[in-house]
Amino acid sequence: MNGRTCAYCGSDGPLTREHLWPASLHRRVKEANLDSGSLFWLRRIEREIEGEPTLRDVCQICNNGVLSSLDAYICELFDNYFIHIVQRFERVAFKFEYHLLKRWLLKMCYNSARMHGSMDLVAYPDLLPYIHGRSLTAGRSVQLYLQLSYPGSIPRNHLIDPSLADAPQIWEPQLNRCGHIWFNVRGVGQKVLRAVHLRSYSFFLAFFEPGEKSLTSKHFANVFLKRMPATQLLLPSRQQIEIVCDGIDAWESFYASRENKFIARDDSQ
Repeated sequence: MNGRTCAYCGSDGPLTREHLWPASLHRRVKEANLDSGSLFWLRRIEREIEGEPTLRDVCQICNNGVLSSLDAYICELFDNYFIHIVQRFERVAFKFEYHLLKRWLLKMCYNSARMHGSMDLVAYPDLLPYIHGRSLTAGRSVQLYLQLSYPGSIPRNHLIDPSLADAPQIWEPQLNRCGHIWFNVRGVGQKVLRAVHLRSYSFFLAFFEPGEKSLTSKHFANVFLKRMPATQLLLPSRQQIEIVCDGIDAWESFYASRENKFIARDDSQ
């Protein structure tokens, strides 16, 4: 026994490597971008690294079983939707399996939180039964939102950065990213959300305490949807939505993530 247990089921091994991003998904992104490189931005060291980050804390049964099934589903969505760069004001009819999508997004957030030792790591133990597919009830404390980002121009003053010397004038949302945003709501306080960007598709996950009053989450949803352009709350009762690509400029979103800027809005109504 090595004294370590699986991050997902708690078994004592044998433990295998879990990719931060599924290898099958990363391969699709590279092919879609006609890119032969493999650079990954790690917030904890504030730079890009070559080679795919991995975690060695997942047992073989979880890695090759339930987590692999979730990865297969997200790759299916990539082939049907995420592969396409959505243009501003374009309408998309997005079909999805709510629980499979949210479970994978939470798995991705949990991987990222463990990789970086993030502040929200404490939120995931209560969600593991949901991620694992053993309890739908355990996932009710997380709201899921979708927003589409559109290609945007890189401001001239940003192009003086030497690292952007070869950047195109129009920045397309070609990358997959995972990180935090902060959001202030009067009566709720400052809340940390997870953002998972799959090219044009930006998913936001808002975490609430298990058993928290439904009025709190409803109030938060009303404010969040009001303040976030062209965003929709996804619900388990719906398997398709029509959404307009008019959320955020892809360059603004990318630049804010590298500059460690937070979205912080106040409900003044």
